[in-house]
Amino acid sequence: MSKAKDKAASKGERKGDGWKSNLLTIGGALLLALVIRVTLFEAFAIDGPSMEPTLLDGDRVVVAKYPFGLFLPFTDEAAVNWGGPEPGDVIILHSPADNEDIVKRVIGVGGDEILIRDGKISRNGEALQTVDVGPCSLDEQKNLDPTCRVYEETLDDDPHRISHSKHDFPLDRLPLKVPEGHVYVLGDHRDSSNDSRNPLIGAVPNSRIKGKSLFIYMSWKNTRDSVLERIRWSRVGSPVD
Repeated sequence: MSKAKDKAASKGERKGDGWKSNLLTIGGALLLALVIRVTLFEAFAIDGPSMEPTLLDGDRVVVAKYPFGLFLPFTDEAAVNWGGPEPGDVIILHSPADNEDIVKRVIGVGGDEILIRDGKISRNGEALQTVDVGPCSLDEQKNLDPTCRVYEETLDDDPHRISHSKHDFPLDRLPLKVPEGHVYVLGDHRDSSNDSRNPLIGAVPNSRIKGKSLFIYMSWKNTRDSVLERIRWSRVGSPVD
């Protein structure tokens, strides 16, 4: 009788140990996922046309959070800031204007002077070279516009694509000296972007930068097609240039 009780007790202890082990495993996995999301990487959904043609409405990108600082969830600024982006980087930042996360390209960093005149951008007295590539692709526009054209813009010898269309958004701006620890950002769709040209945003402090966009892990078209037909397969896995 005693042996039977001992076996039952031993079996109960093993079952209890199994539950504890499973809970510790699950808890550890959740903690690891939280640490990764807070300190290393995060997913971000592109909503709107402001970064066309580089990023399209419906793109999903992986963002590296560790290069610039520690940005805790549900906060507007980094708890600790240890770096800043380079000109040309595509970053996620928390907008001072509307309290939302936005994606933009860094045009200038602390100490740079930015001038926008007649739609031309100059950095430290040198105009950014732009070359007309051709009309915007209908598949790459959220709001179809036959006047839209794609240009290749070069910043620090590194080219990227931008687009211009009807010039709805005022382009010209007086010279601005970017303060240290700040960045000047623009959307790649220069006529449809709320960015540093808006006085409510202006030069953005590095403490509001949440991370650098790395690559597109998924891209969805806003159509009523089947799930597989909605996926822009050619964009999946593409780096953000």
